Amino acid sequence: MDNTHGTICPSCHAAASALANFCSQCGKKLKERQLSTSVAKQIIIYLVSFFLAPLGLGYAFKYIKQRDPKTRMIGIVSLALTVIAIVLMIWLTKTFTNSLYGSFNTVGF
Repeated sequence: MDNTHGTICPSCHAAASALANFCSQCGKKLKERQLSTSVAKQIIIYLVSFFLAPLGLGYAFKYIKQRDPKTRMIGIVSLALTVIAIVLMIWLTKTFTNSLYGSFNTVGF
């Protein structure tokens, strides 16, 4: 089989290139685009997941849905870092608030 007619569109049944992401006849998506798993992309994902915790959930769920084990692992690590960052932020906020209000309560007026 050559690369020019390697797949059939499930929507309009037209022949499509095996390398095509979309059908040239109807525009239907033929296959998912592979997400980047480069070291630079992983660093960005992990930094966003930890330091901008809620935004890391977008990366986490997008990468977890992939079939490739390496890509899924990036999503799992991203999710774990996001959860750790959120828990840490809640704990730090609670500790700061308790110390602040604790010092107000010990001052005798």
